[in-house]
Formats: sequence, C-alpha cells, structure tokens
Amino acid sequence: MASAAGLAAAALAAMGALLMAPGLSQPHGGEGLARGGSSRTARRMDQAVLLVRNELRAPRLNLSARAGPCHQCLYQFLAFVPPSNGSLREPGMVVVMVDTQHPLTLLLNSSGGDEELCKIQYHFGEFGNYSLVIKTLNTSTKTVSCDIVINEGPINSYLPILFAFLVYTGILVILVVGRLFMKIDPVRNWVYKKLNLRETDHRINSMACGVSANIAIWWSCEGVRGSKRGNRRQRKMVITDKYSEFGSPNTTDSVGSDASPRLWSTASRQRLRSLDTFRGLSLIIMVFVNYGGGKYWFFRHESWNGLTVADLVFPWFVFIMGTSTSLSLSSMLRRGASKKQVFGKILWRSFLLILLGIIVVNPNYCLGPLSWDNLRFPGVLQRLGFTYLVVAALELLFTRVGAESGSLETPCPALKDILPYWPQWIFMLMLEVIWLCLTFLLPVPGCPRGYLGPGGIGDFGKYPNCTGGAAGYIDRLLLGEKHMYQHPSSSVIYQTTMPYDPEGILGTINTIFMAFLGLQAGKIILLYKDQHKQIMSRFVIWSIVMGIISAVLTKCSKEEGFIPINKNLWSISYVTTMSCFAFILLLLIYYLVDVRRLWSGAPFFYPGMNSILVYIGHEVFANYFPFKWKMQDSQSHAEHLAQNLTATTLWVIISYVLYRKRIFWKI
Repeated sequence: MASAAGLAAAALAAMGALLMAPGLSQPHGGEGLARGGSSRTARRMDQAVLLVRNELRAPRLNLSARAGPCHQCLYQFLAFVPPSNGSLREPGMVVVMVDTQHPLTLLLNSSGGDEELCKIQYHFGEFGNYSLVIKTLNTSTKTVSCDIVINEGPINSYLPILFAFLVYTGILVILVVGRLFMKIDPVRNWVYKKLNLRETDHRINSMACGVSANIAIWWSCEGVRGSKRGNRRQRKMVITDKYSEFGSPNTTDSVGSDASPRLWSTASRQRLRSLDTFRGLSLIIMVFVNYGGGKYWFFRHESWNGLTVADLVFPWFVFIMGTSTSLSLSSMLRRGASKKQVFGKILWRSFLLILLGIIVVNPNYCLGPLSWDNLRFPGVLQRLGFTYLVVAALELLFTRVGAESGSLETPCPALKDILPYWPQWIFMLMLEVIWLCLTFLLPVPGCPRGYLGPGGIGDFGKYPNCTGGAAGYIDRLLLGEKHMYQHPSSSVIYQTTMPYDPEGILGTINTIFMAFLGLQAGKIILLYKDQHKQIMSRFVIWSIVMGIISAVLTKCSKEEGFIPINKNLWSISYVTTMSCFAFILLLLIYYLVDVRRLWSGAPFFYPGMNSILVYIGHEVFANYFPFKWKMQDSQSHAEHLAQNLTATTLWVIISYVLYRKRIFWKI
C-alpha cells in the first residue's frame, strides 16, 4: 500500500496520453464541406454539419427538428430551405448545425406550414458531414423523397472513454501484481528497507492502545481503555460516535489493507469498511460528474424524466448517510451518552452542514461576490444537513432499549426490523401523504393541478411557465426566484425559462424518506450482527419490494407512468428506484469487503473516510490548477475527459495521503 499513491499518480500522466492518442483529441482531416462549407475543425463538440439540398421547384421549405428525449415537444425551427432555380438547374441549399447527443426527428414542411413533405429520424455523429437531399421521385404523383447522405464520416467520440478504461485497468493490474509480490518475504523486506516503512508501521501500531494493529486505531487511548474514571476526557470521548454519518471517523481501521478483524467484537468496535466504500464510490462519481464528466450527456443530469449516471450518486450518498446514522446513534447510546448530549451533537452537525452549503459551496460565487439579492438558499449540503437533522432526531426520539439487539418481543419475528419502529414508519408515511397532497392537489396559477412536467416546449408548449408544477411554485413563492438555481437541466432540451431548484423544499420530503430507507439498512445490520446470510437476504427482500413499487408507479415506462422517475422533482418513484439499486449495491460491497474480504474497498474507501473534506474541497478548488487548466482544444471530449479524470484522481490520492497521515475532517 505504500506505493499505492505513486502508482495512482501514474494515472495522471497516463491521462495525458488521451490527448496524444490518434483520432481522439482532434478530428481527422478532410476536404471541408460540400460547396465550400466551413472546415471540420471549426465545428463544435456534439454537433454535425447538415447540408440541405432542395431540388424541388416549389416555394421554400421549413426545416424543423425535435430531440429524441424531448417528450411531447414542439418542433424547433432550424432554417428556411430555398427552392431550386429551375432555369439554372441549381438546387436550393442551406447549411445547419445539428445536435449529435441524441437522435433527432427532422420535419420538412411547405412554407405555409400546412403540408408535411417528410419526416426523418436519424442519429448524427459528432463532427460528421451530411446532406439531406429533397427531390421528386415521380412527377405525376408528386412523390417526394428525403434521403440523408454521409459526405464525411463522423469520429467515434466514445473512444476516449475506452482508452481511459484501459489506462485505469492497467493501473489496477499493476497494483494487484504488486500486492502479490509484496506477499513474498524477500521482496517485502527489500521494499520496507528501501522505503523505511517498518518505522512507520511501528509508530502506527504504538497508537493502538495495546490492541493489535488489525483492530481499529483510536484517536485517544485514554478514551477507550474502559476505565471508569469520571474525568472530563473520558466524558468527552463518550459522546463521540464511531460511525460518522459523513465519513469522518473518530476511529479508523488499521492502515494495513490486509487487516481482517472480526466484524462484531466486544473488545474492538470495528467500522464496516463496506459503508465507507459505498460512500466513497458515490462521492467519487459525484466529483467526476460535477467536474463535467468529459462533457458526455450521460454524465450529466437527465433533462427531466429518466436516469443518467449523474442521477444515481446523490441519493446513494443520502442512503448511506442514513445507514451510518443508525450505527452511529446506536454506538453513542451504547457507550452511555445521554439523549440530550446526542441531540446537541445532531443539531451542531446539521447547522454546520447548512452553513457550509450556503456560505462556502454556493454556485453564485461564479457570478462574483455573493450578495443577499442572488444568494442561493437550497443546495446539496443544505439538503443533507436538514435531512440528517430530521432522520437522526426521529431515530433518537423513538429509539427503544433492546430493539437493536432483537431482544424485544414482536408478534412477527420476520418483521423485527420494522415493527419495533412503527412510530417512525407512521411519521414517514405522513410525510409521503403530505408530498402527494401538495404535488397533486395544490392549485398552481396558470398550470393544471398535479402537473409533473418540465414546462417550456414540453407538452406541446401548453404550459411554458409551469416547470416542476407544485414543487417549483412552492420554491418561487417561499424562496423567491433569485434565490433558486437559475439554470436547471430542463433548460437544455425543453428550453425552459423559469428558475427551478432540484434541491428545493418539496423534494426534501422524499430525500428524508431516502435517508430513512438507509437507516433501515443500518437497523438490519445491527439486528442481525454476525448473521451474514440474514443481513444479505433482508437486503435482497427490501430491494425487491422497492423495485416492485417502482414498477407499479412508473408502469415500467420512462414517461407514461403514474409518477415517472424524476431527479429534479425527487419523485417517490425516483426514491424507490434508487433505494432498490442501493440495497443491491450495498449487498455486493458488504459481501466482497466485509464478509469474504476479497476486496479492501480501495480506492473508494479512502475518500469515503473523508467525504466532507473531499466534497467541499472539490467545489472550492474546482477552477484552480491542477484541477483545471487551459485546454488546447475546448471542443474535444478527450481533453475534457482527461482533465476531469485527472482532477478526480487527485482527490482520491489526497484522501489516501490524509488517511495514511490519520487526518480526518469531522463534522
């Protein structure tokens, strides 16, 4: 593990190879457009050139287009196509730029707009050069044909992703082979001698309070010796929690990756590495997509209904926060902390998260100095802070002695992870009823009741100012339009003009429910400790239940369900779908990391242990070198991908170094 940081740093240099790979950073040469069009290098990323050739003698035509993901959208005008010159036998021509991210439907109408000549669905390729030829096949029947011809083939814009995958796979192979060699005594002794690691390991082991280095290392030996001295230092340690909800522990695992302590032990309170690994996985994907994700559309948030990679990570982070909250509160109460002390800690953490979100991580910084007039109130950290406050306080209020050990009698043992917590479930169901009533019954001026659409050009342009329905209306009413997110993802495809905040007020209700489902996972771990099969089977059952609910709500459709999956709204179907995935993913990581110990959790384990530092750091330093630099070609996916992967890899290396130094930022 000592050389892991150096090997991981090789990824940074390897990413530079993306820029030099043939055909990745710059489009290949060509003769230019037909009839003297612009050169290929002048074109923009995610666009292609379409030359429209009109051989009809009729009046000019209207060319319009509609993006494939745009549900029930109006066609958007692209260009007027002039008629052919009958005497000179020259076709009417016009050049337009078309989007290549999604399939397009092209529509050609007569100038009056009454007659539809042809409609074509086509997925153009990036930097491609195409012609749309319009001609008459049969003069007697006036049959018109519209054919697309490829003048110059597009580039494969996904090659940089393949190249990056091969680079990281190669680094992984080197690490695995290196670890195997480190198990050979002569090799290990030589490496230790050269890198002087034995002294480092000795210092680490000396802090273990007399416990083996394979057991958790504690920040303060005096606070965990179990003495009953009533000094202030011990009382301070009593109210600290071992499972920090945000990945900043008071205790850490052994630094050695080969450590294999028992999961549950009265002698050592061992962290579950799977929780930190899951948290770190969510965080690293979040950092990557926040940096731009190589400017690929599937690494950006979905415009409205549906899912992309970017839509997965925030709810997973909320889920694992709920899981850690369950274990954290149980640990603190088991060690003798009073509910008053624990509640004070909950209030302080929530306050700090909300404060950091408003003051430090605020997107209006890019517009200049913050002012009260344009300060954005909602945000990721603000929602995390409020969600944690509600879920943790709810758990603390209704916690029952003996519930976590399973000693309480229940009429149905198969539901012992649910029935003892019925007050919490009633509270959560009441919150969901409130969300449903506000979403579908609240009257919104100028909008249909229960509207869940994006507005703009969606729904054939009938409700342009109804973005988000009740959710958007409540935010605009209570927060004010200037204190919300000004450029929602719906503005890209649906061309919405209304401000809409994906971390708004109404969606927070379902975020709380997501965290509560994560809390449920934590209760399962506590109730069935040491019973791995029972824990994993419960995770499977919960995943199936959530999946069935999602299938019913969405009708297994992206757009046609009762409540579509929507990250902007944080719809209930979005929560059940994400929790279905979360239970399965936690099951797999738990099995590989904590049950079979086939995987140490690296490299995701390290940022998972310092999640708040990594999240705030990547936001604050996003525009600083070496996380960002001036690119030679800003219209290259390869350069964007290299920059974003380099920045993300740097945060993994930083978190690894902090882990080795035993530095954790705790809230």
